[in-house]
Amino acid sequence: MPTQRKFDLVAELSEKMKRSQLAVVTDYRGFNVADLSTLRAKLRENSAELVVAKNTLLRIAARNTGKEGLEPNLEGPTAVVFAYDDVAKVAKVLLDASRVTARPLKVKGGLLGFSPIQADGLDAVTKLPSREQALASIVGGVAAPVSGVVGVLNAAISNIAYVVQARIDQLQPAGE
Repeated sequence: MPTQRKFDLVAELSEKMKRSQLAVVTDYRGFNVADLSTLRAKLRENSAELVVAKNTLLRIAARNTGKEGLEPNLEGPTAVVFAYDDVAKVAKVLLDASRVTARPLKVKGGLLGFSPIQADGLDAVTKLPSREQALASIVGGVAAPVSGVVGVLNAAISNIAYVVQARIDQLQPAGE
């Protein structure tokens, strides 16, 4: 029978799923408490968090948010990493964490936005540009044509000014 605590947990998990840009489902077996604490601290530094919850509650939260793509990965001991900002940094933290522990962190899969990623797809996520790099690229792409138009217009106005000045010089007598 559902309790109020379970309803609250589902609501909290749903809110985290809605806000997250990346959700990675992992098997945390082999990690001791110290390893998990260290990983959680590194994730917090990068606007992410690791949540251990029952698969049933995670499935309900995934359905509530339209992120049903997580459901096939929700088997066995499960921890979900929710990344809210820079997904590439969070993916790097997860890959590094799996390398420094005695037993690697097993990635089951996840979602990048609403797109499913496979267990081996986390490496590809690390190659994504950061938010700042993506915004700079967009601004550069938009600004380049605008600056070209400004240059053309400025050249046309300058040419008109030179023609008018040449005509003024031509009409004035040489002694003035």
